[in-house]
Amino acid sequence: MQETHKMKEEITKEDYNYEPFADTEEYRRVNRECINSWVEIMKQKGTNGLEGVLDVATGAGTMVQLVFDSLPESWKKAAVLCLDQSSEALKLAQSKLEKTVDKLKLVHSSIEDMTIPDQSVDIAVWGNGIHYLSAGDQLDSIKRIRRALKPGGFLFFNTAFYEEARPAETLPFYRTQVKTAVQYMRDHGIKRQKTDAKTEAAKFLPRAYYESLVEEAGFKLVDAKEFAVDMHKEAWEYISAFQQYAAGALRGYPIDDAVNAMRDSVGPDLAIHGHRDKDDSPYITRKWLAISAQA
Repeated sequence: MQETHKMKEEITKEDYNYEPFADTEEYRRVNRECINSWVEIMKQKGTNGLEGVLDVATGAGTMVQLVFDSLPESWKKAAVLCLDQSSEALKLAQSKLEKTVDKLKLVHSSIEDMTIPDQSVDIAVWGNGIHYLSAGDQLDSIKRIRRALKPGGFLFFNTAFYEEARPAETLPFYRTQVKTAVQYMRDHGIKRQKTDAKTEAAKFLPRAYYESLVEEAGFKLVDAKEFAVDMHKEAWEYISAFQQYAAGALRGYPIDDAVNAMRDSVGPDLAIHGHRDKDDSPYITRKWLAISAQA
């Protein structure tokens, strides 16, 4: 238990480093596709404007930027609440959004501890973050979001960490990456401590779980859609450098070393297992699940 608590504590203290991945073309492309589909759903449901938007785990503010880029010009610009447990992330989001968003409020809190007025926002957007929570915290968080939404409001979220995210033909890349990273540890004399701890992001729950989750929280499931994105070396290095990702892949190893090992293994293993684009640059395809639900 002490080892598990220590690992969780170290991950909680992770320096904010989400911006580089959020600024990759792959991240923007797949989220733009998700958001465009969400806007179409709102239009089909009769929405003709938004007054309040909640951005959960706002990070660098990329999701808000993409939402505003995708909304019809006739819709007035909504007030935005940016929620994040990282004060550094909120400062970054503010610097990026203050010229785009007229009414911007920063909320320094985790989603599990969120307290915003009931029925105060029209939509909630949660970009690639729900998988970091336990099943119990996911359900509680979605219930909190539902209370914050106006009647008929929408919850939109996506994740690249679910069971079907990794097509079967891409699995050799992941296996080889872990093997290469473990060899890195051996070469550097880094020992693995025995632990049964498994980070939530490493559990890869199935699509059907997330479909049922929103319904259990009192939402009506509107749509569940998968998007495929071809991810190149830079994007994989940023993902592999996330402490949650590295800790899940290399359980028991010191987190900083796990990050270095996973990141450094991307290049050679991508060269072996990646497909090639028109510029002969290797990539691995990953799927993202986008969920749309209505209160």
